[in-house]
Amino acid sequence: MAELLIKNSSVGFIRGIIFDKDGTLSNSEEYLLELAKHRVDFAVSKFKKLKINNFKIFILRKLLNSIYGLKNQTLSANASLAIDSKEHNIISTATIFNLFGFDWFRSLSISQTIFDEVDIFLSNNEDNIQKQRFLIPGAFDLLVALKNNGVCIALMTNDTQAGIEEFIYRNKLAGIFDYLWSAENKPSKPNPKAVIELCKRMKIPPSECALISDADTDLKMAKEADIAITIGFTGGWKNPPTLNEKQFIIEKLNELNIQINT
Repeated sequence: MAELLIKNSSVGFIRGIIFDKDGTLSNSEEYLLELAKHRVDFAVSKFKKLKINNFKIFILRKLLNSIYGLKNQTLSANASLAIDSKEHNIISTATIFNLFGFDWFRSLSISQTIFDEVDIFLSNNEDNIQKQRFLIPGAFDLLVALKNNGVCIALMTNDTQAGIEEFIYRNKLAGIFDYLWSAENKPSKPNPKAVIELCKRMKIPPSECALISDADTDLKMAKEADIAITIGFTGGWKNPPTLNEKQFIIEKLNELNIQINT
């Protein structure tokens, strides 16, 4: 087993470590901020075409900004867009539409259409290439150190499998992760059973694993799955997330080190 160190102090021994992606390994804030703004703008545009009055349009924008965590041109690390899956965000968006008098079927349909249209728009927007999700400083060195010391590395995210593959390809991480768990795996996070099932695939009990994330939902999930070491990470956002479920907390990934005792 490997000894895990935070700021050169031992926090325990592990055989495996589970990483969240967005906001933990991936610098996603700029991309997610752009995504949120376009989803709001596309929703407002669609509602205007449905002849919704201006006051209701104002309320719609205010409510969508709130659930996505948009405020003063920044995105909250504790809001749904930063934490939840696309599927969950579609449902929360549809809930807002439902409040405006649309039945649930139509609310879901409008929400899904808006999300699809925004995805197509962003994929065709050349400027968005500069806003891809690159590695947070220190992430690559940490992953390589863990790999070289025989620690099993898993990636657990609410991104799609295609999104994970793009992240790995763009950041030259092929061969780094031993196991992947996406939003398409069931159950998906933050269900503690997702961690338990992932650990079974890793052939390592949760009591011999650590998990690191920038979200309380992940940290609570890990504790409920009996993960030995839970680490909150705050360095992936301009406005650091508030984390109450952590066992340990770090601001920079280079504060985390590994040591093999012989």
